[in-house]
Amino acid sequence: MLNCPAMRSAASRAPRLPPPTAPEDPLALSRAAVEAALAEGFAAAGVLAAEGPSSFPVFERWIGEGRHGEMASLERDFEARRRFDAVLPFARAVLAVARRAPGLGDGNVAKYARGEDYHRTVRRHLKRVVEKIRPLAPRGTHFRICVDSAPLLERDVAVRAGLGSLGKNGMLIVPGIGSNVVLGEVLTDAALAPTAAARDAEADLCGGCTACLDSCPTDAFLSPRLLDARRCLSYVTIEKRSPLTAEEEAALAGRLFGCDVCQDVCPWNAADDPAGPPRGPSAFLSPAEIARLSEGAFRRRFFESALWRATWKGLVRNAQAALRQDGRT
Repeated sequence: MLNCPAMRSAASRAPRLPPPTAPEDPLALSRAAVEAALAEGFAAAGVLAAEGPSSFPVFERWIGEGRHGEMASLERDFEARRRFDAVLPFARAVLAVARRAPGLGDGNVAKYARGEDYHRTVRRHLKRVVEKIRPLAPRGTHFRICVDSAPLLERDVAVRAGLGSLGKNGMLIVPGIGSNVVLGEVLTDAALAPTAAARDAEADLCGGCTACLDSCPTDAFLSPRLLDARRCLSYVTIEKRSPLTAEEEAALAGRLFGCDVCQDVCPWNAADDPAGPPRGPSAFLSPAEIARLSEGAFRRRFFESALWRATWKGLVRNAQAALRQDGRT
């Protein structure tokens, strides 16, 4: 498993020298990193020590039970997710950040996928964070920016960094903001000090609420915080490459990319007002237009969008399913 493309890519960029000396004031450097992140528009930021993810045993069981479906990369990079130094050698600390999703309001495209690809947005702003803190770090410090681009258990990282807690739908809930956020990380071999208290990471923000579990269109939740991805409509519309079943087509209800139901019903997202005016482009895509889209047109239109992940064939398949369902109603 160590001989996987992601691992080879990480190794080719990896620093070959030992880590730098310890910062004179590790906590001050951590605070500077958090302040730089907040100044760049991130809604929350925190630093944690680069120790193995606490949720790895849960992830291991989830993979062993096949709950990940056709997402083969999760198997391929399985061992790499156990250790931060598989992503950055000598990794000692991680700056975790959360940024508000670019879109609000109804639509047949998930909120996080509207507008510019969030991978590009988060990476661009994290580069500026690194530029700000590099002069403050010990000489020879290495940084690696990750935005859903490395084998990390990102929500585990965010929780342990104190950004928020996992809701019963498994999504990170940032207090006062909600779960409509996207995540990013900066790994470093500098020994930064953690900024989160343990009680912050372990807080339960859901209480007795089960709105997300009760509202899932496909009953994809096996229990609180345990999802069978194979039944999740986000997985079906984005990650699944094989043909849709009749049951899956019926459940899509016109969705072309992703599903926000478990977030829309969450009280922590009430301020987002899902019924309000959309913020950002691509709230609705015409199934008829997408079904006719050529591969070249798909590339030109969605190359810099998160919708690229669904692939041309996948997005067209979803649009054709929506048209068939319209014809039956």
